[in-house]
Amino acid sequence: MKTNMREFQNLATVGMSNSTVQQTGGNPRFHSVTQTLTALREEDPAFDKVVVTQRFDRGQLVASTEAMASRMFVLMSGKVNLLCTNNEGRRLVIATLEPGAIFGEGALSTTSDPNIFAEAAEDSAVWIIPASEARNMTMQYPILGWGMLQTYGMRLMQVENSLEDVAYKKLPERLAALLVELDIEQSGTIKGVSHQALADRLGTYRETVSAILRDFKRQGLVELGYRRIKLVDSETLRDVGGLWEW
Repeated sequence: MKTNMREFQNLATVGMSNSTVQQTGGNPRFHSVTQTLTALREEDPAFDKVVVTQRFDRGQLVASTEAMASRMFVLMSGKVNLLCTNNEGRRLVIATLEPGAIFGEGALSTTSDPNIFAEAAEDSAVWIIPASEARNMTMQYPILGWGMLQTYGMRLMQVENSLEDVAYKKLPERLAALLVELDIEQSGTIKGVSHQALADRLGTYRETVSAILRDFKRQGLVELGYRRIKLVDSETLRDVGGLWEW
């Protein structure tokens, strides 16, 4: 059974260590990783000295495979996709990270996936910590270790959900479910998402996604524009995608 991201986040806060709770200054349910780290950087000159902030536009490379193996990254705002490519150059989004996510585990060990890189899914702000400092900082500031552990859990959850979809759903069903998922504000309109970006999320070709979207349009389920998809019949899309309320 699929795990909802919000449910995971609510469960994850229960497991925070006492030291992390003390750093947040209260109940961990009311303090996010980003808030805690921001406070640390403002109050601790040693912490602030090590961290470099960079901003990335949507679609910009955040971390190459080499950088993922040599630096720690903390996503402070926006969204970042972790991707890999095959020999044919087909891209696959293996995880979408939200603020508070910590990635670049190669900075803490001698092993890392040589195929994974990070790209901004929307305009984002990222803190970067060099490998020479990452290990000591993770031990000194437990919130970093906690954030990375939480990120691992989210990534695993997304991979498991994707495998479940591939095993049990056809591509049109998966695309319908993805469209509903991307309508985060339930406004009925998805903006700034290209057909290629949808293909990357589903591990298929842009032409295949475009053909399915045209079919959805013929059925009166969506309206298509430049980097804009209007969900005309969200309920039917939910049914097609197998998204039912229990």
